[in-house]
Amino acid sequence: MKKFIMAVIAGFLMTATVCTAADSPDLPMALAQAAFFTGLTDAERDMLKSVTRLRQARAGERIITQGTKSGSMFIILNSPAHILVNGNHIVTLTGQTLVGEIEFLDTFPASADVIVTRDTDLIEVNHAALTGLMDQQPRIGYVLMRELARIAAQRLRAGNPK
Repeated sequence: MKKFIMAVIAGFLMTATVCTAADSPDLPMALAQAAFFTGLTDAERDMLKSVTRLRQARAGERIITQGTKSGSMFIILNSPAHILVNGNHIVTLTGQTLVGEIEFLDTFPASADVIVTRDTDLIEVNHAALTGLMDQQPRIGYVLMRELARIAAQRLRAGNPK
């Protein structure tokens, strides 16, 4: 059972897409290049500036800590990231990756640590602010929740034992 749970967690965290962002993109450019936001119009992505910030993380930085609530999800733009559960390495993600989305969906503390392996830019999405924007702009809410559902489905399929 423990192996199955670890496989499911790894499956949730394994989906990654390629990012073509420059080394230090500005926020509008990063939002435009983030696969998570591709279903939005330019005007809708512009509204995301109020609920996101572009920040840098240093190599070895833990951006999500297991057992705590960060209040944010992150799109890692240009660094591999180690995923650890109870200190055990589960998977290394590469490419552009969304992490912290499970906390956004279920409001429970993080189920894993996420550590970037090199200096990188992150798009940090504040949960409370995003929820407010989604309430005010239902189409944004629909598009992003559909994308979260797609990601969750892919990760579940990847974690299913064969």
